[in-house]
Amino acid sequence: MQKKYGFLPFAAKVLRIVAWIFLVIGVIGSIFYGIATGSAANGVAGGLAGGIAGFFIAVIGIIFSFLAWVFLLTARELLYLLMDVEENTRNTAERITKESS
Repeated sequence: MQKKYGFLPFAAKVLRIVAWIFLVIGVIGSIFYGIATGSAANGVAGGLAGGIAGFFIAVIGIIFSFLAWVFLLTARELLYLLMDVEENTRNTAERITKESS
């Protein structure tokens, strides 16, 4: 039996690695950027506003990193789904041609 689409399993593995790298770097980068934004403000009022802004920047960055991670892993699963559909379709076609012969 011939295995088609040899590159797709590799692409799915790469997507998984990229997804995890994106999540880790995105979360760490969001936290550092939030801290840098919060500590850049001067004065009491500026420090409080900067701290709140830094907190929201970090939280929003973490949320977007998580969503990107989910979408990349979903794309990976879609590749596996398409490969399974192709294999099942090929097996069904082979079975039908053997039975009709």
